[in-house]
Amino acid sequence: MYRSIYLFIAVLTLAGCWSRHRDNQSAYLGPREVTIEWLGHGCFRVTSSIGLTIITDPFDPHATKVATVPADIILITHEDPNANFTDLVSGSPIIFRSSMAGGVNRASGVLIRGIQTSSENLVMPTQLNVAYTWSMDGIRFCTLGAIEDAVTPSEALNIGRVDVLFIPEGGGKNFNEEKRRLTIDRLRPRIIVSTGQGSYRQVNVVHVGNRFTLTVSQLPATTTVFVPSMR
Repeated sequence: MYRSIYLFIAVLTLAGCWSRHRDNQSAYLGPREVTIEWLGHGCFRVTSSIGLTIITDPFDPHATKVATVPADIILITHEDPNANFTDLVSGSPIIFRSSMAGGVNRASGVLIRGIQTSSENLVMPTQLNVAYTWSMDGIRFCTLGAIEDAVTPSEALNIGRVDVLFIPEGGGKNFNEEKRRLTIDRLRPRIIVSTGQGSYRQVNVVHVGNRFTLTVSQLPATTTVFVPSMR
C-alpha cells in the first residue's frame, strides 16, 4: 500500500514538473517576426525573432554614415567593393562567398542554399554570382545579387519557393526590365524588396522606410514590391 502511495506521489511530482517546464517554454514564445533593414547598396540586415542576424553584400561604409553592425552570418553574392566588405560587420560571423558558397550549408542553425547564377545568352560575359536562399520564422528569403540575366528554369527549381525576394539595385548592369519580369514570373515571390528604380508593371508598389518587420500572416496574396528608403 505504501509503495502505491509513493508511486502516486512520484507521478504527481513529475506531472507538475512537466507542466511547469511546458509553461516556462510557452512564456518565452514571442511573435515570429522578422526585421529587415536596408543599410545601403545591396546590403540588407535580416534578423529573426530570436535575434539571429544575416547580412547580405556588405559594402565599404567610408563614403556613408553607416557604422559597423553585428551579424551572425554574411552572404556575399559577388566580389565587388560594394558587396564584399566584410569589415562592415562586427563580431565573428560565418562568411559565405564565391564558388565555395554553392550547395546546401548550415550555419548557426540556418539552412542556406547557394545557387550559382548563369546566363541563357552564351555570348554574354558574366561575373561569378551566387544567389542565396534561407528561411527565418516561417518566411523563405532569396537574394539574387548582381545577376546579369533572368533566372533560368533550372535555377528557379533549385531556388524553390520564395516569399521575399531581394533584387538589390535592380540586379546587374545587364539586368533589364524584361529579364526582371521573366525572373519574377519564374520565382513568383510574395514580396520583392528592390532598391532600384526599375518599372514594375501590374504589380503593387509600397514605399517603406529602411527598417520594417514581417510575419507569415502579413505576406500579401499577390506579388507586392517594397521600395525601401533611407530616413
